[in-house]
Amino acid sequence: MDIMTQYFLIFILAATPWVELLLVIPAGLAMGLNPFPVAFVAFAGNAIPVFLIVYGYKHWESWRKTRVRNRTTSMTRRKQRALNIWNKYGLPGMALSGPLITGIHLATIIALAFKPPRKNLLLWMNFSLLIWTVGMTIVSFYGIEGIRSGIEHFS
Repeated sequence: MDIMTQYFLIFILAATPWVELLLVIPAGLAMGLNPFPVAFVAFAGNAIPVFLIVYGYKHWESWRKTRVRNRTTSMTRRKQRALNIWNKYGLPGMALSGPLITGIHLATIIALAFKPPRKNLLLWMNFSLLIWTVGMTIVSFYGIEGIRSGIEHFS
């Protein structure tokens, strides 16, 4: 498999909900790819769907209102948990915990339900992605190098 195909797969998998950068970055680095392009491609793969979700949400919401009428919405445990996180930590807490707890895409959808300003939502979600991308790249790089070093030392 050529290198461009590998980076393309990293991009597609990073854009896939629940796969995202927490799995893609370590996998890309384990394949021996350069950490900087892996981080950049994984970030882009996560960030682009966030923009699409945020800007497509109004259209989906208006479409949904025409399709679903007189439906009562109950407070499920998941909704209650999201509401508790939102009330306690707000948008920053939802954004920063999102990649680990639900994935950034679902965290964006949950945050949209609370109707924050789009600019703030995009800022916090992308800031969170940046922090998680840098952190995961550093931890994965040095973790994989440590494992390789240990294997070479003992063999």
